[in-house]
Amino acid sequence: MSRLADIAREGIPADVDAAHDAAERARFVEAVSRGAALRRAGAWGRIESWLRSLGVWPALAERPRWGLALAGAAALAVALVVLWPARRLDYAVEGAPVAAGGYISAAAGDEARLRFTDGTTVALSPGSALRVAEVEATGARMLLEHGRASLRVTPRPKARWSVEAGPFAVLVTGTAFDVSWTRGDGTLRVDLHEGSVTVRGPLAPDGLPLRAGQRLVARLREGDVQISSADAASAAGPAQGGPSSAQAAQPGAAQPGAAQPGGDDSAAGPGDAAEPGAEGDAGAARPEGSRAEGAPAGTPPDGGAAAADGAAAPSWAKRVAAGDFGSVLAEAEQRGLGGVLDRGSLDDLVALADAARYARRGDVAQRALTATRKRFPGTSHGKAAAFLLGRMVDDGGSPGAALAWYDAYLAESPGGPFAAEALGRKMVAVERTSGRAAARPLAELYLKRHPRGAHAPVARDLVKP
Repeated sequence: MSRLADIAREGIPADVDAAHDAAERARFVEAVSRGAALRRAGAWGRIESWLRSLGVWPALAERPRWGLALAGAAALAVALVVLWPARRLDYAVEGAPVAAGGYISAAAGDEARLRFTDGTTVALSPGSALRVAEVEATGARMLLEHGRASLRVTPRPKARWSVEAGPFAVLVTGTAFDVSWTRGDGTLRVDLHEGSVTVRGPLAPDGLPLRAGQRLVARLREGDVQISSADAASAAGPAQGGPSSAQAAQPGAAQPGAAQPGGDDSAAGPGDAAEPGAEGDAGAARPEGSRAEGAPAGTPPDGGAAAADGAAAPSWAKRVAAGDFGSVLAEAEQRGLGGVLDRGSLDDLVALADAARYARRGDVAQRALTATRKRFPGTSHGKAAAFLLGRMVDDGGSPGAALAWYDAYLAESPGGPFAAEALGRKMVAVERTSGRAAARPLAELYLKRHPRGAHAPVARDLVKP
């Protein structure tokens, strides 16, 4: 009680004249009198219970005047502690000026850094821009205009932080992660190092939770989201002229403009695919890259020769993530392409297909995807291969032939990561081959399932009378 009285004393100005003191005393007594009648039903009842737990209430109850006064003092002290507004966070910026509205733009050759008073830091990569939209006592809301930001958010009770990039939002309490946003093609990438975050947006309206060590890549234009381990892509950045490490790390990532397979290496039809196995597609995104059989990815059949410096050779997945597509293709041909396709691990086939697509080796990509479907039909990679094969045929100028592959993927993986794009591409392919009237039912279905999908504008145009 003495400590509570001290707290109450600290919250009241020391210089009070006699008239003001008398008025406040009268108001206090009136408030205490009103509260005494309600003490068993409301806040006063909780104060009484608290004092009873301390063993003080019976003695105070025998002295009503002092009991009420002390109870009132306790209530006032508790209110001051609990209801006193928390101090709003503040921040300082290093390496860049702060324009109106909290806009911060890092110079092309320099990093900018934000330091918040709770210890949270935000490192803005050169050439990136960010806006601090709101700052409160519990956290801040930031808008990543473009580029990359690395955040280390100090864990605190009731902390609320968010980073918005385009139509996406990364919701954070306390963690370390990198987020990048490419405005031109609508690509979001989140690499989570510690803790957990939730990503929400048009492709994940209910939110996708991420765990430490995972990477999320969302491509608004293609209408798909991929979640994978970030380990393969953390060793190196993208090679000159190749896709980004975020794209390469995704075994089923889209590669616009893949070459049309030709020659004698035509793909098997959808009818060659086995029925789906036990593994299902529980959501719009799924972690990729489990090793299913055979030797570890990128390892020769004899167990793998060590590199010249004594270290194990990087796996094919890591080489693809680093943009080294040529060495993957060269090693596959050295080991014997047929043997890799017939006996290689699931990771080998996925990495080989990705390397071939990125290097515009459509013949090898088509064979690797076909082998993935035949040998691992129940896996998410086996199902995704149907969509990727359809897209290769579609981009090669044969939309009619792509329809069977899109249908195969949608039948096997209706909730899979490429479901929105497969349905949208099928809608466009039907319009091109059979006209608007034939595509209209697909457009209605697309708008029902993916009202904010990448193909929604086309679908809305098709449903017009």
